Amino acid sequence: VAPGSIAALFGSGMTGEASQTATTLPLPTTLAGLTVKINGVAAPLFYASTTQINLQIPGSIAPGTANVEVFAVGGTTPVATGPVVIADSSPGVFSINASGRDQAAALNSDYSINAAFDQIPGSRPEVTGKYVTIFATGVGNTNPLVADGQAASSTPLAVATSTTAVTIGGVSAEVLFSGLAPGFVGLWQINAFLPGSLATNFATPLRVELRSRASTQTTLAVASQSEYGNAGGSVVSALTGAAIGGAALTLQPTSGATVRSATTDAAGNFAVSVIAAGSYTVVTTASGFVTASQGASIVGAQTQTIPPIALTEPLAGGQYRVVVTWQTASPGLDLDAHLTGPSAGSSRFHVWWNGETDTLNATTARLDRDDLNGAGPETVTLSPQGTNNYRFSVHNYSDRDMPGSTRLFNSHPVARIYRGNQQIAVVSAPSGGGTLWKIFEVVGDQVTVINQLSDEYEPSNIKTSY
Repeated sequence: VAPGSIAALFGSGMTGEASQTATTLPLPTTLAGLTVKINGVAAPLFYASTTQINLQIPGSIAPGTANVEVFAVGGTTPVATGPVVIADSSPGVFSINASGRDQAAALNSDYSINAAFDQIPGSRPEVTGKYVTIFATGVGNTNPLVADGQAASSTPLAVATSTTAVTIGGVSAEVLFSGLAPGFVGLWQINAFLPGSLATNFATPLRVELRSRASTQTTLAVASQSEYGNAGGSVVSALTGAAIGGAALTLQPTSGATVRSATTDAAGNFAVSVIAAGSYTVVTTASGFVTASQGASIVGAQTQTIPPIALTEPLAGGQYRVVVTWQTASPGLDLDAHLTGPSAGSSRFHVWWNGETDTLNATTARLDRDDLNGAGPETVTLSPQGTNNYRFSVHNYSDRDMPGSTRLFNSHPVARIYRGNQQIAVVSAPSGGGTLWKIFEVVGDQVTVINQLSDEYEPSNIKTSY
């Protein structure tokens, strides 16, 4: 062990008192009626029981063999004694199974736990090129020194006095920081980059070396950046566009890969890191809303921005709600929802931003939300009558005088079709140019997907051109 490091000693019948854990800083030198002295210096105690004492090695203990004595309060004769070898450093990496081997106690760059996917709740590997924070003990005395039993400070940081070498998968890793973790007693923190050359291996060997002394091998969960990507987006209300916090998302792979999950924050946003490249179904649930799903393709070393996922409350039986969102709020891009249907005689009504309901006495359709400068949603609600034909489309109003414009497709819009208490279809715009996206039509209870691009200059013409 090294001066200032965390250590544990074991015995039997050391105290008749109940076990006790320190609750204050600086750490006490007596717990559960026990005191530990090393070469006569009282050691700060984390925990004490009749069989185990967790302590900090006093910083003043010189290298060599030291004498350890355990005393009961008020006693002059030790209840246990033994030798311990003190070195100027003694690297020991903590592991999540407390064995000092296998998966190291480490955090990823986003402060999630480093381990195989959900080996413990919320854990995941880290991708190459990112840094991990490794927790160990045995750094020895630091600069500046930290008093026994005191938590390390962040101003200034207590850093190792010699170069720390970290080897991951046999490759030397760049060390960003090596020193005591601020706010903790005796805890050695090492921040190191995962070398870009590492292959995916959720048990990649890890060693830490300081002053020619190396730790026992532990492991890190490493994912090659070229094989894993990321995804993010938001979940909103179809009617208001307001954020939905606490929505649960799962990314379900079409084959082989690990299911990933996330929960939206108060702003409705979510992010999922380190997803195996491939095809997924994204399923979104939230209390009081209809479950939504859609496809997503994850590419290694890229972040996929999923268009806002717009959820609706359950609808009446036979009622439809169509919600359109797109991937990015492109400057100056205004996409508008249009619904046409039968009106009096042979004419057709037109629900759009310039006519937000139909003209029938019993209103069958309405524009619920018109988005002017975001990424949606544009929302229309429809209650079809009989076997009439209703047609839904999206118009790129901003580029209406630019035939063949690809901005509509390049915004990657998604139309989500709900009926009653379920989502019945999701349609993504086809590739190519065009300012009018003809999406689907409804006749009775039959939905037919059209999914074609064409051009239309005048939005009021859509009721006759489609």
